[in-house]
Formats: sequence, structure tokens, C-alpha cells
Amino acid sequence: MPSDLATRGCDLLFVYGTLRRGASHHHILKSLNAAHLGPATVAGELFDLGRFPGSWLIEPKGPGISRRRVLGELYRLQNPPHSLDVLDRYEGLQSPAPEARLFRRELACVRVQGGKTMQAWIYVLAQRPAAARLVPSGDYAKAHRG
Repeated sequence: MPSDLATRGCDLLFVYGTLRRGASHHHILKSLNAAHLGPATVAGELFDLGRFPGSWLIEPKGPGISRRRVLGELYRLQNPPHSLDVLDRYEGLQSPAPEARLFRRELACVRVQGGKTMQAWIYVLAQRPAAARLVPSGDYAKAHRG
């Protein structure tokens, strides 16, 4: 898990699943007064894990951008240390055994509308799943609308 110093250095959060607007746990971001900045993407793969998704980041090879993208939303956290503590608990990062954790938090390069990129926190799978269904569109909300 990132150190407190790293936590204070970034106040942006990228979400792609149950924390998005209209999703089952968006109320957590609302309670933290996180400011919605708009749609965004990260280079990666999105997996449907049943009641929620998980992402696996892909490092772009060479100067191009990865064609596989995870679609989501970018937020600015009002109080990053407190907000990330709450979100770490929600994502199960408080487990004393790191190998038992499904997710980890890391910084990723996020692309916003217009092509600008910036660093933001994202919760990603601790391991790439062997049997989960890939969401080809990269959009969990779209995949679950029908």
C-alpha cells in the first residue's frame, strides 16, 4: 500500500465500477465530497467478477497508447488521506495478509477528454484473473445495462 507521503501527493481518483455515478456504491464518493471531473480512461483490461469488476493495467508498449482501455470517471478528493483510508477499507486493503487482498491501490496514467493525461489513484486487481470474463468494451456500466 502506498505511503502517507505518496497519498498526500495525489488527490485524483479514477473509478470504473461500483463507485461510478449511478452505481451501487457511488454514495461513498458523495459522502467524501469527491468532485466529479468527467469521463476518463486508463490503458488496461476490465474483467467482470460478478457483482463488481476488476481492472488489470497494461503498460503501453512504445510511443503509442494501448488499444485496450478501461472506461470510468475521474474525481478530485477533498481530503485524500481520509478519503483513501475509507476507500482502502471498502476495497478490502485492510487485510493483514497481502496475498489475501483482491485489489491493490496504485498510481496510473489516466487520459481525460481532449487527450490530456494525468496521474490518479486506481484500485486494480492484485493478480490478473485466469478465469474471469473479459469486458471487451472496457465499460462495466455499459456491459451491465443490457
